[in-house]
Amino acid sequence: MLFALIVDDHVALRSAVVRHFERRGWQVVSAANGLQGLDAVRRRSFDIVISDVNMPKRGGVWWESALALRPELRGRFILISSEPLPEPRVMPDFVESEHILLKPLSLATLCDAVQRVVQTEPSLASVPRVRSG
Repeated sequence: MLFALIVDDHVALRSAVVRHFERRGWQVVSAANGLQGLDAVRRRSFDIVISDVNMPKRGGVWWESALALRPELRGRFILISSEPLPEPRVMPDFVESEHILLKPLSLATLCDAVQRVVQTEPSLASVPRVRSG
């Protein structure tokens, strides 16, 4: 079983993506903003994280904290943005290691990106949760 985290402030889009992956047998956790996404990452690891970039409460920058907590998530983020991200020199490590899709995009495009990630990365389903101290 694969575990996914969907982080997006747009309720209808988030719900559609959650339903799509749940129908395929995935376990899915959803979050409405970066703070909720970070809280989910504190509790468990995920095989893939799909996140909008432009949203309230830490928006797209929440992933820096998520990677600090769980470095094993590097390469497992798919970021969705309505505008191009900054030049790689501004955020070189992250932009080079993660997957970025621009809106508008189809569910098929998203699924193709997800498939590429899960085929190249072993499952993290057995990774224990982070203990808060």
